[in-house]
Amino acid sequence: AVDADAPGIALAEELARRLGKERCFKVVWPEGCKDANDVLLTEGEAALRGSIENAEGFPLRGLFRFSDFEDDISTYFETPDGSEMKGVSTGWKSVDNHYRVVPGELTVVTGVPNSGKSEWVDALMCNLAVQHGWTFALCSMENKVHEHARKLVEKYVGEPWFEGKYGGKKARMRPEQMRQGLHWLDNQFVLIRHEDDELPSVDWIIGLARAAVMRHGIRGLLIDPYNELDHKRPHGQTETEYVSQMLTRIKKFAQHYDVHVWFVAHPRQLHNWRGEPPGLYDISGSAHFINKCDNGIVIHRNRDEKAGSLKEVTVMVAKVRNKVAGSIGDPKLEYNLANGRYEDIQ
Repeated sequence: AVDADAPGIALAEELARRLGKERCFKVVWPEGCKDANDVLLTEGEAALRGSIENAEGFPLRGLFRFSDFEDDISTYFETPDGSEMKGVSTGWKSVDNHYRVVPGELTVVTGVPNSGKSEWVDALMCNLAVQHGWTFALCSMENKVHEHARKLVEKYVGEPWFEGKYGGKKARMRPEQMRQGLHWLDNQFVLIRHEDDELPSVDWIIGLARAAVMRHGIRGLLIDPYNELDHKRPHGQTETEYVSQMLTRIKKFAQHYDVHVWFVAHPRQLHNWRGEPPGLYDISGSAHFINKCDNGIVIHRNRDEKAGSLKEVTVMVAKVRNKVAGSIGDPKLEYNLANGRYEDIQ
């Protein structure tokens, strides 16, 4: 309890520095009172006792009460249906029942090779761009730029880029449709690409993604895939420790900038594989992929004609941390080979 003038405030800071802020409490005098004597003379003994008993702990960096966030919590309580805080629609009703996209979260996506995990994330981002106006940064190391552009424009236009086997009997898109698609692509997506032969690091990607938030207002970031990144780690650090710290940095970026991050990771080599889907614990590198992500999804394509259509794709939502936005489940979609779109199965 010190005077409420400049010298008194300075004294309080110095006492807290010497004694330790965690041991100190600050008395706030009633308005118009400079010290305890003023309170006693003008407000009385009860007011003085009340000021001392209600002394507040000296502010400590990083230590809070829930009341310090009362405005944010109250706003969350009043969140209306359709708010991004409850997750935005993926564009597929069957998937929305289990997975909705919440800004600031990390989704890890896996699946065996040629299961369509990257294709599905591309389709999801196209849906979010069309339906909600979201913009994205793409760090897709396995895609050549012209190939990635073709895939995204096909999904937007709904027509194949080329005529040929994969397009069936559908005519290819017209030149004006292609130009319209490229214009849309340029407005909704930016690319993060290493222009030399070196592999990009996660920190390098996050740095450019941060710049993309400032310059382009991105709402989503794709990192695809994990095994194409530079994974140099300090001597003595295990891969498990490295993955844990890497995912922590990604999550901090996502939460700070309210950006949803999709991280595509391949499963480790599956011995005696018979077509069954992998689990999140099968991801190559570390169990931290499932432990630290907010959402974990396995994309699995049917390869057995006896089990159903070969166009059928299961979106296995294996982990959802936020029960407001989803739940574990296995919704199914149908893949359209001609335009790369996914559709709800009727």
